[in-house]
Amino acid sequence: MRVIVVGDQPGAERASAPRAAVAQGWSHAAPHDEVSGVTLSDGGSGFVDAVSVVSERTDPVVVPGPYGGSVPAQVAWRGATAYVEAAHVIGRHLTEVERPPLSASSAGVAELLMTAREAGAARIVIGVGSDVVSHDGGRGLLEALGAGSDLTGLPEVCRQWAGVSLVLATASTMPLTGFHGASAALVTERGVSARDAQDHEARMGQLTEVVDAALSESSRPTTDLLSGTPRRRERQPGAGSGGGVGYALQILGAATVPGTALTLDELDLRPRLSGALVVLTTERYDWRSVADGVVAEAAKAALDAAAPTVVLAREAQVGRREGMSLGISGAYARRSGESWEGLGARVARTWSPPPVQRFEER
Repeated sequence: MRVIVVGDQPGAERASAPRAAVAQGWSHAAPHDEVSGVTLSDGGSGFVDAVSVVSERTDPVVVPGPYGGSVPAQVAWRGATAYVEAAHVIGRHLTEVERPPLSASSAGVAELLMTAREAGAARIVIGVGSDVVSHDGGRGLLEALGAGSDLTGLPEVCRQWAGVSLVLATASTMPLTGFHGASAALVTERGVSARDAQDHEARMGQLTEVVDAALSESSRPTTDLLSGTPRRRERQPGAGSGGGVGYALQILGAATVPGTALTLDELDLRPRLSGALVVLTTERYDWRSVADGVVAEAAKAALDAAAPTVVLAREAQVGRREGMSLGISGAYARRSGESWEGLGARVARTWSPPPVQRFEER
């Protein structure tokens, strides 16, 4: 049997470690299987690491951090395509002390974009996740690109970037504003008070008014085919990703795609799924997992290829019925004291027992 062990994106614990340990445990328990592994990312932390396995080179760069100063980042290259990651410059790992979200700037993301374009990129893929400290609505990014503090230069910035194909790779369908927008998420995900979240929402509303005024003559919003009303840029799926980095990128013309679906295609993994058992490793298999992200998208891709899928997690909180909606055949959590390697070996003994030896009568 062919077994493909898929690692969730790196976070507090790098995905390659559990993925490699599960693959090793599986190989020990089922040496008759062909076991391979790959790490996917939904666009958040670890996106560049995930795509670097097919890139031709990775260039180190230094860009402004979320609170000033400089931070290291990387640009991965594959032909004329450059891959960059917002978490490199505005990730939560860059601060040890919790600070107000609006005090962090997204300007460093602009530096990454300009570096890639100046190096000859015709297509730039930007991974944007929720693991960021910035919540400036992407204003810092737009200002750093030359839009000015009042954003009156935004039409010219859009013209300058019209010749570059931008792709926003994210798992988030969150809009920038509204009841389910980025400001509202600050309460549940960042512990921000409801009052402060309302203040953030008001500031984001003011930002969108400034943007709409700057673009009123040069770029009219498209019309919703169902309602016949203009599409509001701040309400588009993915606009709230990265605290509004998605909003800024969409203004520049970026196409928005699910990060995991993109990495599946960039790594050319889909053709390999047919006829294989897909083993997904993740820290926590919960309600978020079945909604979006690596587990959900990878399971859907396996289902499309008629490949069975099992999930191995440190914690499993999703029932069999919910998992079956994604085509997931089973979920296994680590037992007390059990290692990732031990979990891989245990599941291998269930799914791939040793072949029965048959003896011919003579």
